[in-house]
Amino acid sequence: MFGIDELGLDLGTSMMHMVVQGKGVVLSEPAYVTYDRQTRDVVAVGEDARRMYGRTPAGLVVERPLREGHIRSFDLVGKMLRYFLRKVIGKRAAFRPRILLALPGGMAPSEQQTLVDVLIDGGVRSVVPVDENVASAIGAGMRIDQPYGRMNIDVGGGRTNVSVFSFGHQIVWDILDVGGDKFDDAIIAYLRKKHNLLIGERTAEELKINIGSARMRGAKLEMDACGRSLVTGLPRAVTINSEEMIEALEEPLREMIGALHRMIERTPPELASDIFDVGITLSGGGAQLYGLDEVISEQLKIKTTLADEPALCVANGLAELLDSPENYENIDLVSGGRSDLSLRE
Repeated sequence: MFGIDELGLDLGTSMMHMVVQGKGVVLSEPAYVTYDRQTRDVVAVGEDARRMYGRTPAGLVVERPLREGHIRSFDLVGKMLRYFLRKVIGKRAAFRPRILLALPGGMAPSEQQTLVDVLIDGGVRSVVPVDENVASAIGAGMRIDQPYGRMNIDVGGGRTNVSVFSFGHQIVWDILDVGGDKFDDAIIAYLRKKHNLLIGERTAEELKINIGSARMRGAKLEMDACGRSLVTGLPRAVTINSEEMIEALEEPLREMIGALHRMIERTPPELASDIFDVGITLSGGGAQLYGLDEVISEQLKIKTTLADEPALCVANGLAELLDSPENYENIDLVSGGRSDLSLRE
């Protein structure tokens, strides 16, 4: 199925990873673009663009071209992908690799086709679509080709993908509108309501990463949140602790648990029994929220285990498909996505 000179691309809403056959992950950068508001010329991409977020003059805009699993700007996505491709493969015309593209579940066919066209125009020979849920499960070390049920919950930046596998196919799958971005929004709303403090998305993300919690920690952590007072309009800092984060994140976590419960109810009884025996695997960057695995275990009454390198599960799955394709001949790579894309050679 795969030849030599092959790449894998995990295009997430917050992070982008590229893998090279035999080398694993070679590039991991934030999916941010900074551009001139008037000319639309790109000024910075990736980590350089993310550093500029919230600090640019009026003429520059920092944006994530993908949000909640959908393309917000086709033009910016194209420029971002071409930039990263040049960074990995250079401008050598003779080096035209095939690429495994992890497709986010629920993305419209027109959006998926646009990604394929952009990659082809950027120097890729052809594109092999791989459903994001499948790559994530493989990267998490799950044996999804076996004749029993396996469940993977991939908590991404924009959304959460949930899949039940058996015999190499996704038997039941769903996309939840809860992810890292919604956690950030909940933290922003909490500080606005309780502390009359307006903070930006980057500060909310830092709070989530450093002291965010889904359950009580052994020790209370604290962090200063800097923003603008809604009372005086002046800059202000407030000390926030991890117990407040539990309160702030209560609503999106309740929404997630409710959706997971409904997902279990939709799962065929035999597969649900397998999942109860073996447990659930939790992957994705958003899965690293402290205590999330334990909260899911307690609420669903099913053992839930956090995968190794959860933020890299999709990328590691693509690397595994590149390096050992013979091990995955019986797996449906696009069972939750699209298999009828125009994959130009």
